[in-house]
Amino acid sequence: MLRTRLFTSHHTDAAVSAAGPALAAAVLWAAAAASVLLWWLHRPSAALADVAPAGMSAAATPAPQPEALARALGQAPASAAPTPELQQRFVLLGVVGTEAGRGSALLAVDGQPPKAFVRGQSVAEGWRLDAVQPRGVRLAPEGGGAALELAVPATR
Repeated sequence: MLRTRLFTSHHTDAAVSAAGPALAAAVLWAAAAASVLLWWLHRPSAALADVAPAGMSAAATPAPQPEALARALGQAPASAAPTPELQQRFVLLGVVGTEAGRGSALLAVDGQPPKAFVRGQSVAEGWRLDAVQPRGVRLAPEGGGAALELAVPATR
């Protein structure tokens, strides 16, 4: 009878198990180095920083406009006060309002007989009743712009 024996050694298993973490660390470091090299090769060159979009020269880049930024963020544009002619166009005769801004206003527009309007309703072409307070109203242009404040006339 012939006996066959498998050649295994405890020394070989120990060497492989000790080399495993070192080999894994080497692979990870190589991957990190390759990643850094890839990012370095794809970095924008300094010459590309001076390139402007098609149709614009680099010198003609528009300056930032604070008004446009404020408008984009929802701030109402600052504009001049309404003209006296505009204030004469609308005559506030009375208000039935609350502190919460609900109510109605009795307005005469362009010399016409007075009519009652509620908040949000169109008063004249391009103007709407924006707010109703106990002692006045605010009319706002439908396209945006400066609002017109009207106060209830003093009673005698």
